Amino acid sequence: MRNLLWVCLSACLVLPLRAAARNENPAQLAESKTVKLNPLPLDHVRLTGGPLKAAQEADAKYLLELQPDRMLAFLRQRAGLKPKAEGYGGWDGPKRNLTGHIAGHYLSAVSLMWAATGDARFKDRANYIVDQLKEIQDAQGDGYIGALEDGQGVDGKQRFVDLSNGVIKSGGFDLNGLWSPWYVEHKLFAGLRDAYRYTGNETALQVEIKFAGWVEKILSKLDDDQLQRMLGTEFGGMNEVLAE
Repeated sequence: MRNLLWVCLSACLVLPLRAAARNENPAQLAESKTVKLNPLPLDHVRLTGGPLKAAQEADAKYLLELQPDRMLAFLRQRAGLKPKAEGYGGWDGPKRNLTGHIAGHYLSAVSLMWAATGDARFKDRANYIVDQLKEIQDAQGDGYIGALEDGQGVDGKQRFVDLSNGVIKSGGFDLNGLWSPWYVEHKLFAGLRDAYRYTGNETALQVEIKFAGWVEKILSKLDDDQLQRMLGTEFGGMNEVLAE
C-alpha cells in the first residue's frame, strides 16, 4: 500500500516539474499519455465453448426457426403488396399496437449473429429482409416503411401526415391514436443500420437514407414547441439513429 501511495505521489510531482522544465502545460502532457480504448469489433471474437457459446447456439437456433416473410406480411400489406406468408400474431399481429416492429428487431439480430459467428445463413437472411424492405419502400413511394394503424383502422401513415400538419395528441404511449409510433419506426431504422454496419449491405444504407428523408418531411413543418409536445410520447431511439 505504501509503495502504491509513493508511486501516485511521485507521478503528481514529476509531471508538473517535468512540464515546467520543458515549458509545457502539465494538463496537455498528462493527456498525451492517455491510452484511448476502442471497442473490439464483434467479428474479431469467436466463442469456442462454455455457457456463452451454449447461449449463442440456442439463440442462433431460435433465429433460424423464425420466418422473415411472416414478419414482413403486414408491412407488405400496408404498402399494397400481397403478403408472402401469414403474419405473426401477438403484439406484432394485425391492428395491434406494435405491428411491423418485429422485422426490425430480427434484422438487427441476424446482422449481429452474422458478425458474431460468420455463419452465412444469417447474412443471407439480412440481405433478404433488406431487399424486401426496399420493395416495400418503393411501393409506398415516399420513403415510408410501416404497418401501424389506429383503433379506427386508419393507416398509421395518415396519422403521421396529421402530425406533420400540427395535429398533436400526445401523452405517455399514445400519439394521435398510435401506440409509441416513433418507437416502432425506430426498430426498422435500427435494423437497417445494423444490416449496413455488420453485413456491409449498401442497399440497407440507401433505404435508411430515404426513410430518414420521409421523417424530415414529417417533422420539418413543426416548431420547437410542437416537437416538445410530440416528444411527450415514447419515441425510442429515434434521436440515435437519425444522428448516426
